[in-house]
Formats: sequence, C-alpha cells, structure tokens
Amino acid sequence: MARALAVRGVIEGFYGPPWSHAERLDLIRFCGEHGFTHWVHAPKDDPYHRARWREPYPDADLARLGELAAAADRAGVSFTYAIAPGLDLDHEREADFAALLDKRSQVCSVGVHGFQLLWDDIESRDGAAQAAFTNRVAAALDQPGPLVVCPVGYAGTESTPYRRAFAPPLAAEIVVYWTGPEVVSHAIAREELDVAVERFAGHELLLWDNYPVNDFAPETLFLGPLLGRDPRLAEGRCAGIVANAMVQAIPSKLALATVADWARDPFGYDPLASFERAVAAYGAEVVGALGTAPADVERPRELAGLARALRFGVDAATAVALLEPFV
Repeated sequence: MARALAVRGVIEGFYGPPWSHAERLDLIRFCGEHGFTHWVHAPKDDPYHRARWREPYPDADLARLGELAAAADRAGVSFTYAIAPGLDLDHEREADFAALLDKRSQVCSVGVHGFQLLWDDIESRDGAAQAAFTNRVAAALDQPGPLVVCPVGYAGTESTPYRRAFAPPLAAEIVVYWTGPEVVSHAIAREELDVAVERFAGHELLLWDNYPVNDFAPETLFLGPLLGRDPRLAEGRCAGIVANAMVQAIPSKLALATVADWARDPFGYDPLASFERAVAAYGAEVVGALGTAPADVERPRELAGLARALRFGVDAATAVALLEPFV
C-alpha cells in the first residue's frame, strides 16, 4: 500500500523577486490539484518576512495574504506563514518577542493557519539562545501541528558546536528543517536522514528540498523530474517534504508535479512516468511562459532523453528547444 508523507508542501523560499499575487494564486490551485498539503510563504525578499519582520503588513499586502489563505482553503492546502527575524533579533528583548507574536496575530487574522520560525542564512550561531527563543514561541502558539523551525546549520550530517547547543534543549515536539547532506542535495539517503536525526537530538526532520530552486543561478532552469530521493525516507523520522520552487513560477510546475508524485507514494514513484504526465499537463504552458526563441540544439527523440538533457539545468532558450517536440 502507498505510504504518503504526512507533509507534502511547496515553499516560496528563494532569494530574488517574489512571485506575483496572480502567480501565487495559480500555484496554490496547482498544489491542491496535485495533493500537496502545505503552502509555506517565506520569500526572502518580502521585507515583512525578513528584513522588516517587526513591522505589520500594510493593509493592501495583508488583504492579499488573506486572499492567498482563502484560496489555499478552497484548494485543501494549509497556508503557513514563516517569519525570519534572525538578522537583527535580540533574544533577550521582550519587545522583540512581543513583536513576533503580534506579527503572528496579524497574519492569522486573515486566515493563515500555520506559523514557522526560520533562523537560516544569518551570521549568529548562538544555538542555545535560538533554542530558548524557539521554545518560547512554540509555547505561545495555538495552531494545528507542531512548530517547524529552520536552524542555522540546516544541511549536512556533521556534529557541530551549533547543533550541540541548539538541538538538545529544543522542545521535543518541535520539527526541524533539513535540506539533506548538502544545501542543494542531488541525492538523499535514509542513512543520512538517520544520522541527521541523531545530530539534532532525535527531533523529527522536515525535508526542505532545494529542488528545483534556482536563486543561486536564476538563468538556469531545473525542469526535470525529482531524482535521488530514497523512498525509505518515508519510514524514518521524516515529517515530509517541502520543495523550494524556482524564481520562475510557471516553469516550476514541471518539477513540482513530480515532487508531488514522489511525496504521495515514494515506493511507487516512477520518475519517467511522472515526468511524462507533467510534460503533457504543463509543457506547453511552460514553453509559453518562457517566451523565448528556441536555441539551436540537438533535440531528443524520446522522453528519457529529454529528462537526461534537463537533469542538471538549462537556459530558457535551450529549454524551449528541448520541450517543443513534446508539447
């Protein structure tokens, strides 16, 4: 019998221009159609998520968040808001703790169901202070499901001073984001998950999968099927998978559709069959969204060749040339 991961999500968690409101609404509908359970709002360049996290959303921005949350409800997807206060938060300052809870109250007032706390990509590595603050936040929340937190050290399986300070005092029910053995992991094995769980003092991990995200090379598109994810992850201390999408919203659909198939049935997942369905459903839409003339490249004749050609990323003109014969 298929063993679906409990959490199957998409996160807008990249650096660069955030998606438009229309793109988010479209992708939320897509998530509902493909059986994703969660949508996580965490665009690094949304100022009210990260750089100006203390400030409440202006009325117009808050109304748009409410529209997204309502669309997620209609799609059967839990809309989750993540906040990243680590750039300038003072762990001991009561006003900062109050500001964070006020921000949570504001977004929840428009229908947001879940709340996450992100410490990623900051200079501070005071794991003990981050754990204590995280525990205070978790204790103050009233939400379905546990608090999910992203640590500073979110990749790899090493034992580090940061992890030894952060993980043991963290409340047992808190779930920790992990990106796999690398920040961008080409493959993730069950054994690596098990070691990472041990390094995080037994906490359940939620895979923040940095596929197909491309903010490190935004002109490179990752359009092929998800590969290299051990189905045995579903049998370990893995709460689920949340896929970080590309800067380009519509082209992300090709890879994300295959992520959804893997997450619903890791042991039955056939990447080529999943990719064939994705290309049939979204290939023409992706070609149209890329809006460029095709490059002069050799075009594969069969789907397996297309998947191989796309595996390590291509530019937009090459993508159009490769996809056109199949749409």
